[in-house]
Order: sequence, then C-alpha cells, then structure tokens
Amino acid sequence: MRLAEAHPRREVCGLVVRRGTGEVEAIEIPNAVAAAQAGVAFEMDAGEQLKVVRQLDEEGGVVLALFHSHVDAPAEPSPRDVTDVFSGGDPLWPGAEHLIVAVRRGRSVEVRRYRAVGGALRPIVEGEAN
Repeated sequence: MRLAEAHPRREVCGLVVRRGTGEVEAIEIPNAVAAAQAGVAFEMDAGEQLKVVRQLDEEGGVVLALFHSHVDAPAEPSPRDVTDVFSGGDPLWPGAEHLIVAVRRGRSVEVRRYRAVGGALRPIVEGEAN
C-alpha cells in the first residue's frame, strides 16, 4: 500500500471504507503513539477516527477494514494487535477485517487479512467460509 511506503520507518494505520456512493477508499488515520514507539506500535488518533465514522454515518457508508503496517516485520498480528481489537472479549469493530501490511526496506511486500474471532485475529483464507 502506498500509505505504508510513504512512511516506511513508522507504522501507519487507518480505515478502509465504503462511502455512501459505493466508492471504496483507504483513509490514513494519524498514529497517536509517541514518535519513539511509532516504528513498532500504532494507535489510531481517536478524534480523527471519530470524524471519519461520523461522516460515514451521515452519508450511509461503512467501515470495511482497519489497516496498519509492520516495519521490517511480517504481516502477522503482534500480541498488542490482538489485545487492541477486543474489549471484554468482543471485537471493537464487528464484521470489519483487519489488514496488516509488511514493509521491508521501504516497500510493501505483503498484505494479510484477518478477522477478529474468539479473542484472536484469524487469517482469512480465500475460498473458505468465514
């Protein structure tokens, strides 16, 4: 993804949305973690996230997926990634996919899709029922 390649030394994050018009768009949400941790962690800026969600509500759009990148690491969920997508055992974004982009040497090399189920991020495999 171009957004991850534009910031290859820090984790980028955001939402993939379907606008009320049907257009699908990836929207970068600023990474709110301290700069010293931005290469290994992310937290979407809550205010910016809320703005996007309110706009989608007004126009009849939906969040399809959340995305973030891993810098010089595989496109696999970290323990923090898993912890941060649940509250009280329930997914914070029911039905939304979670995309992880692996960035190596400034280039996106892999994107993997996951679904939050049963306290874990489970890989989505094409052709399998989810």
